[in-house]
Amino acid sequence: MVHFQKRLALRWADLDPNFHLRHSSYYDLAAQSRLEILGELGLTMIVMQEQHFGPVIFKESCTFIREIKSEDQININIKVEKMSADGSKWSILQEFTDEQNKVRAILTVEGSWIDTKLRKLARPVPQVAQDAFNLLPKIEKTLNDSF
Repeated sequence: MVHFQKRLALRWADLDPNFHLRHSSYYDLAAQSRLEILGELGLTMIVMQEQHFGPVIFKESCTFIREIKSEDQININIKVEKMSADGSKWSILQEFTDEQNKVRAILTVEGSWIDTKLRKLARPVPQVAQDAFNLLPKIEKTLNDSF
């Protein structure tokens, strides 16, 4: 069963001198959870290596709403914010939420797919990538086909 939400395991190395989650850890934790969730949908690192493609990130940003401490129980979810009709460009939104489901941070990443042999954007988009992204939850109010 695919879960679009992951429980985070915070490590000592994820903390800063103020004993809360350091800003760069948000990006690392979000990337790891994206790969795990996409892997559950069949889009694994092995598949990407075999088919010679992978994600390329154009923009990544995080809005920090409330600090996260080491003892906090935090989940991170994933949703497609927007995606072009052919799946070649996409934006993913990930929310860091606490046990009361209150949002602590929102990370957004915009990207595409790269052909790792040609070192150019992958066109057409591999079917396995389209299939995985089509299974992800969507943010209906901002989803559009014109990206």
